[in-house]
Amino acid sequence: MKNKNKKHYFATINEQQGEYEHTTKYLFTTAGDPFKYADKVSETWYGDEESELTDNGHRHNGEIISKTDEVKKISLEHFNVLKKYLSVL
Repeated sequence: MKNKNKKHYFATINEQQGEYEHTTKYLFTTAGDPFKYADKVSETWYGDEESELTDNGHRHNGEIISKTDEVKKISLEHFNVLKKYLSVL
């Protein structure tokens, strides 16, 4: 049986590698705190559970910083359309 308390979200992660920056967009569902969920995604973005937390985000391998920029609640209808084009994490 599906959990009807789950809500659908659109989020972005900003990555900084030296002077280069780029943003990745993704979708997720959770019944919990969406900001904690998105922060955990940012923390483990490169697969390392032991990223260093800084004022600017999570530092990976000493040179890459990832941080959650945006988390927006979206409708199920929008989620179903967007999942055709974006990753669902």
